[in-house]
Amino acid sequence: MSKIEEIDPHVKAYLYDIGYHRWSQVHTTVNRTWTMTSNITELLNDVTKYARELPIVELLEYMRTLLERWTKEKLLKSKGTFTYLGFKFNKELDDNRTLSHKLRVRAATDYIHTILDGVRRYIVCLENKRCSCGQFQLD
Repeated sequence: MSKIEEIDPHVKAYLYDIGYHRWSQVHTTVNRTWTMTSNITELLNDVTKYARELPIVELLEYMRTLLERWTKEKLLKSKGTFTYLGFKFNKELDDNRTLSHKLRVRAATDYIHTILDGVRRYIVCLENKRCSCGQFQLD
């Protein structure tokens, strides 16, 4: 606005009179100083403090690898978390674990696995929650 005022002070007054919404693409009526942020926003701002000086492509790559690393760490942590379900259900899980030791599993993709039980072969799709034997759908 100071540059506009240097050119012609009447233009600045005119723009104020007609309202921001008519000429500004980034105008908001919300007071941004009262905007609440989540902890993840503050964390990302802190972690990317120095990366913000990078060109946009390198900044995005930095952010992608950062989120990828965090996701992997959280996934590994969650895989090590166990919950006691109660005697009946824990016994069923233990029985299933014992029976599963005789099975061989081959992963085709992250979601599709081939289960070999002796001479029998089953295809399990974890994404669709389906199995060629029908047991997955039943359970």
